[in-house]
Amino acid sequence: MFNKIVRVYKTEGGRALVRKLRNRLVHNSKEVQSRIDMNHIPLMPQFDDVIQADYINHPYQKPAKLKKEKLNIAWVTPPVGPGGGGHTTISRFVKHLKAQGHQLTFYLYRNNTINQSAKEAQDIFEKSYGLDVPVKEMAEFEGEDVVFATSWETAYGVFNLKGDNLHKFYFVQDFEPIFYGVGSRYKLAEATYKFGFYGITAGKWLPERIKEYGMEADYFDFGADIDIYRAKKPHYKRKQICFYARAHTDRRGFEIGVMALKLFKEKHPDYEIVFFGQSMAAYAIPFEFIDRGILTKQELAELYHESIACLVLSLTNVSLLPLELLVAGCVPVMNTGENNTLVLGDCPDIVYAEAYPSDLAEKLGQVVERKDLNSLADKMGDRYHTASWEESYQKVEAIICREVLDV
Repeated sequence: MFNKIVRVYKTEGGRALVRKLRNRLVHNSKEVQSRIDMNHIPLMPQFDDVIQADYINHPYQKPAKLKKEKLNIAWVTPPVGPGGGGHTTISRFVKHLKAQGHQLTFYLYRNNTINQSAKEAQDIFEKSYGLDVPVKEMAEFEGEDVVFATSWETAYGVFNLKGDNLHKFYFVQDFEPIFYGVGSRYKLAEATYKFGFYGITAGKWLPERIKEYGMEADYFDFGADIDIYRAKKPHYKRKQICFYARAHTDRRGFEIGVMALKLFKEKHPDYEIVFFGQSMAAYAIPFEFIDRGILTKQELAELYHESIACLVLSLTNVSLLPLELLVAGCVPVMNTGENNTLVLGDCPDIVYAEAYPSDLAEKLGQVVERKDLNSLADKMGDRYHTASWEESYQKVEAIICREVLDV
């Protein structure tokens, strides 16, 4: 418990620590817990924002282009936590745009999950993402040229923002309706693709999904931090594989992954299996494993360098991991499907399997039984040494300028 308190303080700041301790005390009350369980509604936008966002009768009208050299660019963010893949990607582009002389600001949109303050969010951006960018309340929104929605619930807040010259974009990192069963959240998330914002998506798969809603979109390719993940040669692999374990994120196929690893462990008992991505303290895993929890980029790089393969399941849009693994010389074992193959292309070093335990376990076994593992890792590092983010940074800035500026 003490170590967790220290970790929260270091990564999220004192305000977040106080809030979490207060919430823990409240939730320990059986009476209050019962009331929360009965009345809590999962992730939703603010109800008033949904009611006001009448895109059918009052559609968003794209404004005229602006005669400027540099832009004031706002990103509307949901509550932020340390180490999130979505905020990691957003932070990359924010840093680039700021370095090019644009003015960047985050605005905090409070969904109904976390009552986070703007100051708490700014502390996390600074400590966990290395961002020196102001975070403001939505009520303070003014003077911006461009605004990005960054998730489906924030799209409602963005739709309702006023401004005759405000250009509205949607930074789409996944097809969010299928995060849920068919119901209110599915339909409300789906509706945001009809808001008329210009979409910039992570990879080639998403434009195909959202164009059926009439949404214009362009995409950027994934990259990797070459300087961090590329290993020194020669590689020396341990008898170890790793697993991107996100039990609280359905699209990461946690249960399928655990079953596959159980089968793998039965056939390869001498191999260590390392879980990372979240703490496994609350889960009963049916085999021996090492729990690494949330890791820094440097810790991830070390894990990838030592591991022969990594089981990384992506049931919706592909994750950030595969390219990082390839650069590091660690074989990604993934579920097949257009959501992965369309984005990553015809990559000979990725091992695809059906999203089913027996096939995943078999493919993991085939990888670790290869005789050329260290030389394969060296060759992978050479093949993907140019897979940086730089071209994507430049492409996204060019898309914004093309859509907004009169040049």
